Amino acid sequence: MADRTGGEPQIDGRSTRWDEHKARRQVDLVDAAVALIEEEGTRFRVQRLAERVGLPRSVLYRHFKDRAALDELIRRRVVDSFMRRMEPTLTFEGTVEDAVHRVVGAHLDWVAQHPRLYAYMGVAEHAMGDGSLVADTKTAIALMLSERFGEVLKALGVPQAPIRSVAVGIVGFVDTAVNQWAHDERREQSEEELRAMLCRSVWAILDATLRDLGVEVSPQQRVSDLGPH
Repeated sequence: MADRTGGEPQIDGRSTRWDEHKARRQVDLVDAAVALIEEEGTRFRVQRLAERVGLPRSVLYRHFKDRAALDELIRRRVVDSFMRRMEPTLTFEGTVEDAVHRVVGAHLDWVAQHPRLYAYMGVAEHAMGDGSLVADTKTAIALMLSERFGEVLKALGVPQAPIRSVAVGIVGFVDTAVNQWAHDERREQSEEELRAMLCRSVWAILDATLRDLGVEVSPQQRVSDLGPH
C-alpha cells in the first residue's frame, strides 16, 4: 500500500518475517536432505525426507518450486562443501611437494569422506555432466590454481605463460581419475596408491611445464621462496 504522503511503499513486516522463516526452513530441509543421502545413499526420495523432518510431503513442497528446485539446492550444497574443503589448500605453505600433496589429498579425502554425496552427483536423474564434480566448480579451482602459478612464475621472471591451460588440465585429470576410482567396483588401486600416483603425475606435469619455460624447481623447495607470500 502506497504512503499517502507520496513516500516509498510500505513493506508488510509480516511478509518479511515469513520470507525469512521460509528461507531458514529451506536451509534446514536441504541440510536434512544432504544428511539423508549421506546415510541412505543416492536414490533420494522426497517421501523419506518428509518422514525424517516430520512434515507431510505436500507441506514440504511449499518450500520448493518443485523436485528439480530441491535437487539444485542439494547440488549447490554439495559443491559448497567441496569448495570449503579445497580453498584453504591453495596456499603457499610448505614445499612444492607439500602443496601438491595438500591439494590432491584434499580432493581425494573429500570424496572418500562423502562417497554418497559424490555418487549423488552422478545418479542419472541428478547427473551433472559426466557425473564428476560440476564443471563450474572445476573451472573455479583451475582459475585459483592458475592465479597462484602465475604469481610464482612472475617472481621467477616468467611473466607470460599458458599456465591456465595447464591448471585446467591438472584439475580435469585429477577429478576424472578420482571419479573413475570412486565408481569402480573392482578398484585396481587402493586409496593410498591412487593418492601417490596422482601426486607423482601432477608433479610430472608441473615439472615438464616449468622446464619448457626454462625454469628448474626442486619439489623440496618451499613455495614461499619461489613467489610472493
